[in-house]
Amino acid sequence: MHVDSIGKGGLVEVEVRCNGKSMNFKSEVAHVVNNSILIDPIKVNEQTIGFSDNCKINFLYVHEEKLFLWESVFVKLVKYDGAVYHKIDIYGEGKPYNRRDSYRMYIGEDMPVYVNTATGPSALSVLIKDISETGVGFIAKDDIDVDRTIRLKLKDNNTILSLSGVIVRKEFLSNLGSFLYGCRFNEKNDKLSRYIAKRQSEALRKKNIASTPLRRETGAKTKMAETLNK
Repeated sequence: MHVDSIGKGGLVEVEVRCNGKSMNFKSEVAHVVNNSILIDPIKVNEQTIGFSDNCKINFLYVHEEKLFLWESVFVKLVKYDGAVYHKIDIYGEGKPYNRRDSYRMYIGEDMPVYVNTATGPSALSVLIKDISETGVGFIAKDDIDVDRTIRLKLKDNNTILSLSGVIVRKEFLSNLGSFLYGCRFNEKNDKLSRYIAKRQSEALRKKNIASTPLRRETGAKTKMAETLNK
């Protein structure tokens, strides 16, 4: 996808990685000037923020419900027509991007998930389907709005991983009378990455052991195997 295809009002996401952490900010395209995109300023607690030169910043644009990625872009605050924007310089073609490329580990366990509401956090019992470094999928009877913030705690032996994310997808499963939710974590969690890598390594090791053929067979077992293979 070329920069010429980016239009005013389009949905964008700025992915910032700095000091081992990753955060995502949503915004909209306000103006397109040559190879520069002016987006509505990114704010945290009503304060417009700036980004250090030490941060790696990726730019994602939503087009026809698909994501396109430009890596390592330059972002700075500018004034244009009397208003403040974040200016993003992008070059070349945007690459199709799929968040689900991350390794997803099956969980299949009931756990409490805390959903932020106007009256405070509300605990819901859900089935955690799977988890990756970037997000989690769960099934629940409750109808929860997209963009709602959720929190959950994942136990790893004596370690508890506290995770926070935003619901980005919702699908009704008529056969279960429940909703399938997809959540994106707000920031990268190194403990979660190590936990998933450990579990993935254990699963691969078990798979390799299970697929290793026996080198010796007794006469009776060998004849039985030969018979079954015919």
